[in-house]
Amino acid sequence: MPIFRPVYLLGVLAALVASCQQEKPKQTEQRSPALADSLALDSGDIPVATPIRRDWHRLEKPTNPKAPLVVYRRGVMRPAAFNAAAPPMEARLQDLTLKASEYFQIDPTKPAEVRGREGTIVRIPAKALLTAQQRPATGAVWVELKECYSLADMLLSNLLTETATGTPLELAGAVLVRATAGGQQLALAAGQEMQVQLVNSATPPQLYYGATGSTAAPVQWEAAEAATASAEKIYTTTEQMPQYGAGPADINQMVRYPKEALSRQTQGVVFASFVVDETGHVASPKIIRGIGDGCDEEVLRVLRQTSGRWKPGLQEGQPVKVRLTLPIRFAFQEGSVSELDPASLATQDMPDNAVSESGIEEMPNGIWVKRLGWLATGKEWSGVTTAYYVPFPMATEQTSLRLLVPGHKVVLAGLPQAGGYQFLAVPARAGATLLGLRYENGAPFLARQAVRTSAPPDTLRFNETSLSDLETTMEKLD
Repeated sequence: MPIFRPVYLLGVLAALVASCQQEKPKQTEQRSPALADSLALDSGDIPVATPIRRDWHRLEKPTNPKAPLVVYRRGVMRPAAFNAAAPPMEARLQDLTLKASEYFQIDPTKPAEVRGREGTIVRIPAKALLTAQQRPATGAVWVELKECYSLADMLLSNLLTETATGTPLELAGAVLVRATAGGQQLALAAGQEMQVQLVNSATPPQLYYGATGSTAAPVQWEAAEAATASAEKIYTTTEQMPQYGAGPADINQMVRYPKEALSRQTQGVVFASFVVDETGHVASPKIIRGIGDGCDEEVLRVLRQTSGRWKPGLQEGQPVKVRLTLPIRFAFQEGSVSELDPASLATQDMPDNAVSESGIEEMPNGIWVKRLGWLATGKEWSGVTTAYYVPFPMATEQTSLRLLVPGHKVVLAGLPQAGGYQFLAVPARAGATLLGLRYENGAPFLARQAVRTSAPPDTLRFNETSLSDLETTMEKLD
């Protein structure tokens, strides 16, 4: 039998150790993760110890020098406002693919405007942001903006285009607007509104507010009018109607004939609808009949300028919300060439009523929003819809099934049930694409199949992919 010599083996081991010590370890680049608003992989209580590689949706440059992009680095804890829920036990696919947010620092005591990289504009009035203690925010405030205009952004950021009851929507785009100060999330004060201009928004745009029951649930939508109507009563007549100043002449003095209307000799009556709330602020102004050439925008500008200086309407001695209609006549006169000359303007048939200073001007395609969070513009699906069932024996909450309509920004969700997924309402007898997404053992899986909503699909087959390939596939769906 061969005899092994311990001394010889020890010598070999010592040589191996010495050679390993002489080799210098390779330097690896420490990269900070791109910031996403709800990336729950790093806890607010535990600093990020290991950088997370994220090559998709990464923002490298600020929008402008006064609006820096914030990137959290190793050892820096994220604001408590973005850690409302405990981190998941296992990573979810949407945690890794969320569109990154931009962050802007503003002074909340002054009117502020932020502009996103993709063209979104957000204007926030002075002193409009409140803390959880209902106190005006002071000091530095960070405004978060996330823009999702493409179908790929919506899919990868876990957005749906349907209401909580399953009504399909076709959205023009969706944005997330949030604000924090000192790690605490802020809200818009009662009676205050911010103005948001989305890219390629429908005219007139239908505003939707987004909501989700948990960090894992996809964002669904509710029409702004429905949300308002369910929360408050708006009167059309009251014992004492709202009044502005001494009467219609005070509003008339603020109206200016637009240059374009003067040059084209445009004249007529613009009718605007708006609500005067309990504090004398103007809410939900909109043109119900206009004449164009800048006259409609001028009336809206005046209403915003007068906001906060109305005497509110009273019912049984209590201030209430009252909806009013304001008619403004633009009458062109020869020789009236100055857009500052109000002589050719007059309010007509306006009741002797009339609308805190916002400090911001009306944007031509802007919409006025009453709360922070997810916002979207779009419309309900106009065609016939039907229920649609997809048999799948391995239906679980860890596997997401989405139905897309080619040529439209429509993303509908299938609800997992025993033996398959149930879609509450999809376009009837239409061509569609079924998209299955799953994240398992550190790898994403994708299933894709063209279907007709009038017939059940073939068996879904999931194939392993990479995050970069997954994003490329999503982009081709637009």
